[in-house]
Amino acid sequence: MDGVKYPPSEFSQKYAKVLAPEGLLVAPEEMFGMGKPYGKDTEVKTMLAFKVTLKKLDAMNPITEQNKHKLKNEKIDQIVECFPGALPKDLPQLLAKGKWGKPSSQVTNWKEWWEVHPQIEKLLKDQCVLVQKWWKFIDRAYLGDDEILESFKRIVTGIITHPLTIGKSITDNSGKRPSNKAKSIHLVGTDRPEATMIYSGFFNEILAVVTQNPVKITLVSPDPANKQLAQDCPPSAPMLIHQRCKLTAWDGLYHDFWDSFVEKKKVELPDVVLGIHPGLHAEGVYEFWEPTLELLLDKEVLTVFTFFSKEEYEASLQRLDNLFVNYITKGFNPFGSAHMKQTPHNPEEMWGSNLYHLIFKGRTVDMNSMTLKET
Repeated sequence: MDGVKYPPSEFSQKYAKVLAPEGLLVAPEEMFGMGKPYGKDTEVKTMLAFKVTLKKLDAMNPITEQNKHKLKNEKIDQIVECFPGALPKDLPQLLAKGKWGKPSSQVTNWKEWWEVHPQIEKLLKDQCVLVQKWWKFIDRAYLGDDEILESFKRIVTGIITHPLTIGKSITDNSGKRPSNKAKSIHLVGTDRPEATMIYSGFFNEILAVVTQNPVKITLVSPDPANKQLAQDCPPSAPMLIHQRCKLTAWDGLYHDFWDSFVEKKKVELPDVVLGIHPGLHAEGVYEFWEPTLELLLDKEVLTVFTFFSKEEYEASLQRLDNLFVNYITKGFNPFGSAHMKQTPHNPEEMWGSNLYHLIFKGRTVDMNSMTLKET
């Protein structure tokens, strides 16, 4: 399925001017009819485009007896994803303005996260009204406002999972520091989602989690998405992106970054290193990560890795077990994305961003004597 365009994105981009002329979803009666921007021809073409999009999705996501219960939500989410401008454009700003009504230690899952963001849920409920009006363009029965709202909420979790996972990695696992001392997190193997999170302003949700200290975020990766950040704010010149948050980036591999900056004390030791979806399970990718893994284990750096699926998580564990990794926590990530998708190469498998995680520090075995360390 590599290289295949995602039908909801295709539709949303092509018909954005029809459904969301100012970047915000509007009602169909505002767009079609006498004195309106579009006539009957465009209305019919839009209906046909919806039908073609759903047919493409049916072909992409074959339903089997084993997976039909798993695909129920995905089928709904795919339709909702077709609507351009349905999610608030200013979601990062709205999150930044909203204060959590309880300490971050008491927000331990998505249900509790939504409880501290009632203003976001209200906005999504308003959007359900517009989606219902467009549903007549779809040759399927309307599912009800509650189902559409839950779909919107799942899609939002797919966006917010990164900053929450980052924030929780800092607060739940690193030690205490004086309140004026920044917590340092190194994001390794970063690519477009992490860069987008920074540029879009979603990093504010990291600060909503980490309330006791300022935060310094360091992105390290040879990925093209990281190059511009590395030019804008190299390690020698971190950028203040918020009064409580500095950002820096480096274009390269983490073990090289460590040798050039951490080892030479040009950059502070990290409180935690986080790799989002490192792909350790894959042939070729694991070998790419091996020098960094050996470094993290030898230096006993607190490390967090996240995974797309249970299958990827379990395969990665098998790799890491061979390195005598000392696990602190492993399993399901309570702030993994609820926006699940079918794995292209296997219709029985589902994936979601940061669905599983593991946290480790050092090894269980002394590599010099090959004896178990005392716990």
